[in-house]
Amino acid sequence: MQDRRRGLAFGLVPGHIGRMPTLAEKIESDAAARLTLAPNRRPSQELARYKRYLKVETHRLKMLHRAGASGEEICRARAVVLDALMRHLLGTLRRDYLAAASRQPPPVAIVAIGGYGRGELNPHSDIDIMFLHDGHLIARDKPHPFWDALNLDLLYTLYDIGLKVGHSVRSIEDCVRVANTDMQSKTSLIEARCAAGNEALFHEMQRVVIGKCVQGHAQEYIAQRLKDQEERRTQFGNSACMQEPNIKNGCGGLRDYQNLLWMAFFKYRIRSLAELQQRDQISEQEKEQLERAYNYLLRVRNDLHYLVNRPSDALSKNVQPAIAYNLGFTDRSPMKRIEKFMRQVYTHMRHIYLITRTVEQRLALLPQPTLLPAFRGLFRAHGQKATDGFKIAKGTIHAASTRVFRDQPRRLMRVFLLAQQRGAKLHPDLAQMIRHQLSLVNRAFLVDPHIRDTFLEILNQRGNVAAILRAMHEVGLLGRYLPEFGRLTCLVQHEFFHRYTADEHTLMCLEKLDLVWGAKETPFVQFSDLFQKIEHPYILYLALLLHDTGKGNPASRAHTNLSTQLARRVSQRLNLNATAAQTLHLLVENHLAMIQISQRRDLDDPAVADNLAREMRTPENLALLLLHTFADTLGTGASLWNGFKELLLWRLYHCTLESLVGRSGLVQEESKLRDFLAREVRRLVARPMTEEELQAHFNLLPDRYYRIHSAPEIAAHLGLVRRFLQLQSADEPRGLEPVIAWHKEPDRGYATVTICTWDRSGLFSKLAGSLTAAHFNILSAQIFSRTDRIIIDTFYVTEAQHGTLPDREAREHFEELARQVLTGQLDLDVLLEREKKDRPLFPYVEGERLPTTLHFDNTISDSRTVIDVETEDRVGLLYTIARALSELKLDISTAKICTEKGAAFDSFYVREFDGRKVLDPERLNSIETELRTAVASLDRTAIAPAKG
Repeated sequence: MQDRRRGLAFGLVPGHIGRMPTLAEKIESDAAARLTLAPNRRPSQELARYKRYLKVETHRLKMLHRAGASGEEICRARAVVLDALMRHLLGTLRRDYLAAASRQPPPVAIVAIGGYGRGELNPHSDIDIMFLHDGHLIARDKPHPFWDALNLDLLYTLYDIGLKVGHSVRSIEDCVRVANTDMQSKTSLIEARCAAGNEALFHEMQRVVIGKCVQGHAQEYIAQRLKDQEERRTQFGNSACMQEPNIKNGCGGLRDYQNLLWMAFFKYRIRSLAELQQRDQISEQEKEQLERAYNYLLRVRNDLHYLVNRPSDALSKNVQPAIAYNLGFTDRSPMKRIEKFMRQVYTHMRHIYLITRTVEQRLALLPQPTLLPAFRGLFRAHGQKATDGFKIAKGTIHAASTRVFRDQPRRLMRVFLLAQQRGAKLHPDLAQMIRHQLSLVNRAFLVDPHIRDTFLEILNQRGNVAAILRAMHEVGLLGRYLPEFGRLTCLVQHEFFHRYTADEHTLMCLEKLDLVWGAKETPFVQFSDLFQKIEHPYILYLALLLHDTGKGNPASRAHTNLSTQLARRVSQRLNLNATAAQTLHLLVENHLAMIQISQRRDLDDPAVADNLAREMRTPENLALLLLHTFADTLGTGASLWNGFKELLLWRLYHCTLESLVGRSGLVQEESKLRDFLAREVRRLVARPMTEEELQAHFNLLPDRYYRIHSAPEIAAHLGLVRRFLQLQSADEPRGLEPVIAWHKEPDRGYATVTICTWDRSGLFSKLAGSLTAAHFNILSAQIFSRTDRIIIDTFYVTEAQHGTLPDREAREHFEELARQVLTGQLDLDVLLEREKKDRPLFPYVEGERLPTTLHFDNTISDSRTVIDVETEDRVGLLYTIARALSELKLDISTAKICTEKGAAFDSFYVREFDGRKVLDPERLNSIETELRTAVASLDRTAIAPAKG
């Protein structure tokens, strides 16, 4: 609280700047000594003087900030500096005008508005001022001579010395008119402050504006402010725990705090938290939490401005380590610094968000909750009748007495079941009561079977769970009852693809699962039938609650293993039956399996589905895991989901389901399948196609080709082969040119490009490199070679920058590039070198970029060795890896490509040219060395040891 008291010593409230015994007096004294001009000097002639003044004061404040001054102290001191400058400039102009005209200039006040009006100016915040006049400064659009002096010698002086100033010129009547037509202008006027000039005129403006623009306008203003707040929060993520929070406009940011005071002023004419507390709208503890949080965020914003040397509000990952260090988090590891610093940021932002939202409800600033149709009749029937110590009125639950929880601690859990069943919300006073009585959640509470049954019943209400668990988390009960989850509160997740803290991510997952129930829109509707058939939904909700709890132990690297151990502990404490406990453990232990297998493994290899089937054991477990995977992916970030990933997940699900129920009745024998496809293809192909061409195609390709391609696809491939062979008989030599075909899959979010040409060394790498050079993102690839050396390679692609389907121009660009590369007219290495950037594609934390890891797997496939490569994405990465594998004399049959926010997860199915797996340890070591060297050649990325 020491910093807080020092900051308040300025006493900045609208209409008044107070004194601070040390810093404020020093600023005023220095300003008087350095800004007073000789009688014959005008401000526009003294720019160097003013620049020196600002430079010295700015440096002084920066040093005070580095020495630990509070956020409010620095912000208020900067306002004092500018006030002094404004007063001296205006005083000089008034003196000169009086000397020249022998009369006083018209009354003028320089009114500080916005952040300057609040006395909260961060180092690079813009300065907004209003020239308030009585109607004589600019009368009938004819400016008074004194306005010319203000414009040229004051306003332009501020511009010339480097200040970013926004200004307006208004009379009191103008203020009333603009305030009643624009909410933002009205807000700026109610928090305005007289920085210099005629204070009587300013006070008159305040009186008139309050009388004509505030009184009688509260409901209208509050509705506009709430609408603006909802739009702002939605724009910035609707969460106080974003990975890269906006500390001004995000949920729980500075604007939430300011918004509360603005609305409180319109409702009660109060301007401070102390007055809110006096009205019993917040407790002493809440007041202190808000003050500490606001002061801390101002200090963070100060450091951010100093660091980037410009106005900025986003705490991006690349600046977090430096700011953390500057604010006292001095761990050697940037990751450790980030974790400790950001947890404090999240804690403060969460306090602001939860408390301000609660106060808004308590002040009746928010509309009453909309009841679901199913509950409306229920409320009409029950009215305010007491139920288990609670009363429900207008969709809000109230406590019937102050001893409702002390008399029966079980009600701490039962009230949330009541809220869930009645579609009601907790009254803010009831929520506060729960927060203050969490000490009742003792050991006996944790093992109470009645409370356990109530909690599991809450989890069993599919489609209606997330909001209740979020409410439990916001009052602190969920973390107390499940301490394994409680350790995730405000916990930073270092995985680059996560948007939220660990607790917020978990709650988001639950919300996504709720949306599946009764869904009518994509992507949720595709999973709705499966969710409705689940026998015990509480197991799935509990698995989502616990799947990341292992991250709460900072010493644990493999969070999945620890999460599984914690899930076992929870299942024992909740006394789950053996079947439910086993299912819970399976889901938590394998919660990453489906997303990783679907994106990194060849789903047409029966061994992949067989392995997953052995792991999941029953179709019910498999369905639960699919739903868990879907919710987990969307809860990580909506941008991580697309039609291609959905297709892969469903393919994996169906293949695994077939393995679980037995393939004998579902999959035809290879020979019968081939005969069936041949008959269908014969019916589809055009007349010129001969029987010999068709039979040759079927005899020259491996069995796997027919397992994964439909008859229409095979017919299209036959057409490609025919076109390619026709090139060989052309008059001019065109034997190395490819034949290319495109197919769009708009519902799945990608396009396929199929290339037919002669097989040759390094062909796959050249095709991948050509796609990269043409600015495509490769999602996956299928590679097939006929025994006559004709290849049919298919790539699944999107446009790289926006993830959209490629247009005609992009397709033609790739075709020309591929033709030139494959015919030797274009050097791909030179082309890709021009595409490389000087910085990584994703802004990693200083000194700790994503390492490269390699993993060899000889168990997942019966005929191939799988090489997994995880590394930082770079331009030309796939081309470089594929070229290295070609130079190692390895045959690539399948490539699974996955890129997320600057990280690449690529898997390659390879074998020796003689058809064998890669089993020799020395050979594996050689491959690893060559691949690491190839990846490292792209830049100097740190390389981590291989896994597996």
